[in-house]
Amino acid sequence: MSDCKSRALLFAAVTLAGGFLVALPSMALAADAETVKEQTPPAIRVVAAEKRELVERLSVNGTIVAREEAAVGTDLNGLTVLALNADIGDTVKKGDILAVLDRSMLDTQLAQMEATRAQAEANIAQMQAQIGDAEVAVRQAEEALERAKALQLKGVATDAQRDNAVNALDSARARLDSAKKAATASEAQLGVVDAQKRNVMVQIEKTDLRAPADGLILARDATLGGVVMPGSGPLFRIAIDTDFELAANVAETDLPSLSKGLKAEVAIAGADDGVAGEIRRISPEVDRASRLGSIRISLAPGSEARPGTFARGEIELFRREGIAVPTSAVMYVGEDAFLQLVEDGRITTVPVTLGPRASGFVEIVAGLSAGQEVVSRAGTFVADGDMVTPVRDENTGAIKP
Repeated sequence: MSDCKSRALLFAAVTLAGGFLVALPSMALAADAETVKEQTPPAIRVVAAEKRELVERLSVNGTIVAREEAAVGTDLNGLTVLALNADIGDTVKKGDILAVLDRSMLDTQLAQMEATRAQAEANIAQMQAQIGDAEVAVRQAEEALERAKALQLKGVATDAQRDNAVNALDSARARLDSAKKAATASEAQLGVVDAQKRNVMVQIEKTDLRAPADGLILARDATLGGVVMPGSGPLFRIAIDTDFELAANVAETDLPSLSKGLKAEVAIAGADDGVAGEIRRISPEVDRASRLGSIRISLAPGSEARPGTFARGEIELFRREGIAVPTSAVMYVGEDAFLQLVEDGRITTVPVTLGPRASGFVEIVAGLSAGQEVVSRAGTFVADGDMVTPVRDENTGAIKP
């Protein structure tokens, strides 16, 4: 019994030892696999530099306004509106009569001026006749004086007779001078009457309120039967040539990037389609309180623009083609820009020269060629010289912008 028990114990020991020896290679293989797993380079997302069109836009908000407005009013006082020939929304031509004012009082004044002028002309004619009579009297007095002088030399006429002839000549000359001055006064009065007549005629012409330019009537404050006053403001407002534009304010930091002629796309509230436009004017001054500068974007003719409507403009600052990468791929050391280039699974940090940015991309002017791959988010997990496993967009299922 003891021999049998000894054999059993020996067999168990051998079996246990054999199992332990078999397990040792398996444990060694598992350890090697773990080591290999730890030495695999980390996966990092990369993106290839590619040639693309870069477009940078600036969004602005504002209000549609008329480019130029014309006001139609009158400086006449107390006249009644007899007729209205135009209303809000009408398109008018230069010279069209928009409204007619009552001119009856002015017609009466004109008739009075005509009568006064006729009277002045009669006075002038009378003065001319008096001048003629005075000139005859002067000639007669001169002849009488000559005769008196001749008779005095012969001893026939006395000194008294010669003195009377001299006084008669002086009196005739005085009457002639008075007549000429009276005629001059009458002619001046005629000039005053003519000036007053022209003034009345000008006022009569103003009773027809005419459009000063082609355009669209924006407002009408005239009412039929209403009495116009000089200080009551314009009776009509006209958008000249029906030209409209977007008036918007821009931050002072964005003003240096704007220039006249830059193209824009304007979306008008309530309109189905956008309207093409371009910057027409940039204010040279920035508001001190708001730090904003105003700009005007002219709109293409035939748009659905209405003054006072809200609108949004997208100004195209620049458009160019170049090699670009996402802005997140760029890392900075001070003011210098770098990219983490991935070649043969190794990170190499290279300096680059940057161009303009647009839509999340930045142009690489120098330092990178199209097709080279860079870390899409630089400087996060890897450094220069690290080994990585590149992961591209087509492998991740990401949608390329």
